[in-house]
Amino acid sequence: MGQGDGEWNQVTRKRGRKPAIEQQQPKGELEGLLGGIRPNPNPELTVAEIRKYHESVDQEWRLSGCWETLQKALLTGCATPDDGPLITSAICLGPGPFDPANGSLLVRRTAHMQTAAFTSIVANLESQSRRSIKRMVQEPGFTQVDKQFCNELGFEVVDTPAAFTMVDSTTMVFGIHMELQTYADSLTVLPGIFIGSGLDEWENLMNVNPEPPGLRPMREMDANYNKFSFPDLNYMFYGTTVYWRQRSKELEATDLPSNQ
Repeated sequence: MGQGDGEWNQVTRKRGRKPAIEQQQPKGELEGLLGGIRPNPNPELTVAEIRKYHESVDQEWRLSGCWETLQKALLTGCATPDDGPLITSAICLGPGPFDPANGSLLVRRTAHMQTAAFTSIVANLESQSRRSIKRMVQEPGFTQVDKQFCNELGFEVVDTPAAFTMVDSTTMVFGIHMELQTYADSLTVLPGIFIGSGLDEWENLMNVNPEPPGLRPMREMDANYNKFSFPDLNYMFYGTTVYWRQRSKELEATDLPSNQ
């Protein structure tokens, strides 16, 4: 799913092998997911109601085996104070609306779970580096109430496509199940940490001959960054990889040509 033009689209996949999320996710739930990510013209939830629900999901996330496994991977990888990359800002791309247009509980829960994961990862990095990290979020499906809730969480809400130009070598980019073009737009400068669909996933999902220009930054990171798989939680993080630049093998950030 992508947000480069302010709307959400499905990724076109090659025939044959399909990801487990499509094979095993009930059709009705997938339709609910795709229908709920459009902007809600008539939001019903208040900031207080969104906050209350988020607190319960956040607690569930922090007690999950997914977060337990991820913490261990972070502490032995990109969050190590001596060799992890210096991170000063973190951008969450397209978590989804907290009050979806079709009332989908799946969309709502996914948005909150991804946001909980993002905030906990950033807090973990801050704890290890003893540096504050600026938090930003870009989601074209947000209502004004969604934006107010994000402000309460300490996020700066930016309009699409402003976040793409804010990425530099000290940024963590967090975008789960985005379109390839959305990733390409956000990776014109390679970040310190990237969390999203990795190169292997794209090679499994689509034809790469001729190779889309958007895969170039993925190949750059896959060849030069350390990486580990993001543990899944009910398919919400299926196929997600954490790429991180090792400080002792610091790469000079590379400006890549536009993929427009």
